[in-house]
Amino acid sequence: MEQNLILNIIPFTPASGKKTFAFYRERKEDYYPIFKGDLEGLLDDKITALELLELEKLYTDFQPAKEEAIVLDIDLSKSHRFASHYYRHLIREYFTGIADIMHQNFTSETEVWFHNKEKAPPNTKSITSLL
Repeated sequence: MEQNLILNIIPFTPASGKKTFAFYRERKEDYYPIFKGDLEGLLDDKITALELLELEKLYTDFQPAKEEAIVLDIDLSKSHRFASHYYRHLIREYFTGIADIMHQNFTSETEVWFHNKEKAPPNTKSITSLL
């Protein structure tokens, strides 16, 4: 079976340099979990050593700080592990409402799928009617 893939260049420039992010100890709906190791020592002066030891994850929605936030200035060019979380968030935000299907695969990468109705075999339903 022959398969043709079309690659899309995303028409936005991701943020680079320092950017401010808010993190929370408690999980909330639609917040992304971030392992403390992905913040690469940025928490050392924000919480006590005991809290840091007991902490496994923090949560963020990548929005401005709300009540009880731990605010961190993160240099995305140096904190590569956190930057990958942020860039995945930007991709999901960009394609929400545009893509027919978005899926996080087993490596946590975002897969974006579009149905090509012009090349669909006869007698098949469109993806959008299956959702």
